[in-house]
Amino acid sequence: MHKQTFDFGDISPIRYFFTIALVLALLFALIDNNHELPLWLQLPLWLYQSVVPMAFMLLSHKGLAHLAPFNALNAWLKLLLSGLVGALSFVPFALAIDVVLGLEATPNSVINLLFALGQETLGVLPPVVLCWLAINAPWVLGFKMVSPNASAAHFPSALIAAEEALPSTTPDALQALLPKSKQGELLYLKSELHYLLVVTEAGQTLILANLKDAITLCADIAGIQPHRSYWVNKKAIKTLRKTGREGCLILHNGQEIPVSRNKLNQVKAFLL
Repeated sequence: MHKQTFDFGDISPIRYFFTIALVLALLFALIDNNHELPLWLQLPLWLYQSVVPMAFMLLSHKGLAHLAPFNALNAWLKLLLSGLVGALSFVPFALAIDVVLGLEATPNSVINLLFALGQETLGVLPPVVLCWLAINAPWVLGFKMVSPNASAAHFPSALIAAEEALPSTTPDALQALLPKSKQGELLYLKSELHYLLVVTEAGQTLILANLKDAITLCADIAGIQPHRSYWVNKKAIKTLRKTGREGCLILHNGQEIPVSRNKLNQVKAFLL
């Protein structure tokens, strides 16, 4: 059987993130010197303060990924921005739970509320954003989050059958990872944090994969990577629209794909 091309291993990003959130919550509950709350109440409090901001940052990253300026940033700046947005979104919830538990006085005026939010922001942002960057560092640096002893028993039988029937270096291997209802001519690929959005004429599917490996599978298809987060099939491209020193590919389905400034001349030559 061919080697697994994508990282369908024991550890998915969601499981990875929230397992770390649970471990941090337990650790903080054990070392917390706050004697105002018993341990049995500190643990759920730290679970709340670990899991909820993690969810906010994941959602903020997914939401920001739909914005072209965000996609133009490098991976670290993306994580920094999504971390800041997610952490700031959590600040009111962090203050609310402190007030409910009596750890903070209830603000009795708008000025007191703003001051309390400011203090909470200073307490929340640095540790939460730093944790977010640290947790994502292995993915950004290219480490594989799979068990070294992962065996065929860990993979869905449908994927195993697809690997046995198809070479792992052809576009068919990529199609085999999609639901049958979404298989069809490939339009473009988009990297979304630790996932890959695969868009075909039949629809789109989010799979656990990386863009570099997927592009290798598509070596037999005439396509180009106009941006670090995208790969586009030439057949799907309608025209190139230049906007300042950058550009934008307009697909036949109306979708717009950003073209980074350092790729603009290469894309122009590709489309001739």
